[in-house]
Amino acid sequence: MRKSSTLSSLIVLLAIAFPSAAQDSGPQVRVITSGGFTAAFDILGPIFEQATGIEVVTEYGSSMGGGPESIPVRLRRGETFDLLIFNGSAFDGVAATGRIRPASRVELARSIVGMAVRSNAPKPDISSMEAFVETLLAAESIGYSASVSGTYLSTEVWPELGIWDEIEAKTTRVVGERVATVVARGDVEIGFQARSEILPIEGADYAGPIPDDIQSVATIVVVMTDHMENPEHAHRLVDFLSSEEAAAVIDSTGLVPVALEEPEQVKVITSGGFTAAFNILGPIFQEATGIEVITEYGSSMGGGPESIPVRLERGETADILILNRPPLDELTEAGYIQPDSLVDLVHSIIGMAVRSGAPQPDISTREALVETLLAAESIGYSASVSGTYLSTQIFPALGIWEAIQPKTKRVMTERVASVVARGEVEIGFQQVSAILPIEGADFAGTIPNELQRPSTFSTGIMENAENPESARQLIEFLSSESVASIIESTGLSPVVRERVR
Repeated sequence: MRKSSTLSSLIVLLAIAFPSAAQDSGPQVRVITSGGFTAAFDILGPIFEQATGIEVVTEYGSSMGGGPESIPVRLRRGETFDLLIFNGSAFDGVAATGRIRPASRVELARSIVGMAVRSNAPKPDISSMEAFVETLLAAESIGYSASVSGTYLSTEVWPELGIWDEIEAKTTRVVGERVATVVARGDVEIGFQARSEILPIEGADYAGPIPDDIQSVATIVVVMTDHMENPEHAHRLVDFLSSEEAAAVIDSTGLVPVALEEPEQVKVITSGGFTAAFNILGPIFQEATGIEVITEYGSSMGGGPESIPVRLERGETADILILNRPPLDELTEAGYIQPDSLVDLVHSIIGMAVRSGAPQPDISTREALVETLLAAESIGYSASVSGTYLSTQIFPALGIWEAIQPKTKRVMTERVASVVARGEVEIGFQQVSAILPIEGADFAGTIPNELQRPSTFSTGIMENAENPESARQLIEFLSSESVASIIESTGLSPVVRERVR
């Protein structure tokens, strides 16, 4: 009764989603689906059909292989469909037919490999690698599919386990039907295939997934062909299959609906010197990978409430940090950062900002810098690494700190150039990359080379990162040659360019 109620609700929701289609007469959408999604589609196709009035013509075929019913073979011999639903690992083979629109690919569900036994038969343990091997060696006969999951087991897993020579003689490669059907007839003792292809078969029981160490998570995808006769209806069906409304049915058949998956994320806290570059690169990475980039900002050091060390002390978390190398090393020593994850990204030098349109005093030599500092009515410097270096080392070394200190302002929680732009100080000093993006302020040059101490902005993965793999991907991207030109445009020097030279 519950299932009937769920399906009825789904039909109502779908009719609301596609009101115009309910009045159509005679439209069709032709689909071929592979075994992994068959159980779900056998339910969803009729629901879509009933709600929209669009006839769903369904055929079946394997995702790969040279059999006459495989999807690639059927495409090559000229059969026509509007939509193909198949295992994503076979995508290249299907695309090689030249008969699909690759850009139309939509992921529908994830599928795992499991084991079937005859109904009411003992269910051997395969929960660990040792138990899995023991079960395979003890079995009188073993079945595996001719499609993706079986190919993976027979060509990769079993040979790598060193047991293929021992078990090959008692294995059966099942072509043209479900492995669980062969198990149910008693033709083989145990059989392996996608869980979604085992569950619907009467006379067979699902005994569990293969071990995580060797598990193969397949992605079921849908694509449009290049010769669709009914593109509008095909688009509607794809929208439905990938919707949250269809997810409950997909889940009930042993698949994991992509529509209900939490999107991959990576949380970044970056300091000012790298902000301009990251504001460009973060969205590029997100679009290219589908990994959502959550960005927050803070200074590399200092006691302000938004400084990165203070934020970590009060319990804030992230996946990666991007900040000046010395404070990053301190955070690593304090146990916040994985030591083997540290990567230098860029070098940054110190420059001076003036209000837009104002005269740009000379600071190209030591003498000119001293003269400019003494003449200025007010001076700003950052609370982070560059400002600390100027106020504790450079200004005292120039012998003018006592003379200029009363007219200096240590800028705590914003860019020095922003304070300059508002007219609160006449000149201000910070990394060039932190000056260039600020409207209302002009970059007036860099301090003399002999006084420069280039800052290195580096990154590392936090020890408590929730998304370490996404973090690694992002770091590889940020440190790659492919983004070096973008980084240079923001006033920074990419470390990768130095490695190349």
